[in-house]
Amino acid sequence: MPSCQTEVLCNVAMSSSPEPYDEDWAVGIKFLGKQLSLCMPHHDLRWTNILTPFESWDTSKLMYSKKDERFYLLAPGGNHLCSWDLNFKKNNKPKFHELVLHNSPKLPRSRWKGWIDSFCREDHWVESPS
Repeated sequence: MPSCQTEVLCNVAMSSSPEPYDEDWAVGIKFLGKQLSLCMPHHDLRWTNILTPFESWDTSKLMYSKKDERFYLLAPGGNHLCSWDLNFKKNNKPKFHELVLHNSPKLPRSRWKGWIDSFCREDHWVESPS
């Protein structure tokens, strides 16, 4: 792993507060570039370093879903989520989840790209309690 990629931290996600008795507490760090590092401090103090499957993940934010017990990253383009469960290993492949736009306007294919490109996208991750 190039050292410059591990010097710039993009964001951190935790499964819960690091309580002393939470055996399944996990933490993930998204670095600049393709590196994602995951650790479960009460199981193993070593970090599992994973190379994410796409080149342009620099602005993707890492999120942990307590409901799914998975870490999620939004793929470039915003059409897919990639996720890793709490049994992460260095060579594990992520699970891909397609994001589908519902109730989209009926536009000819030629106008669709221009319509989508006219939007400015911001990611705000919120997990509902149910």
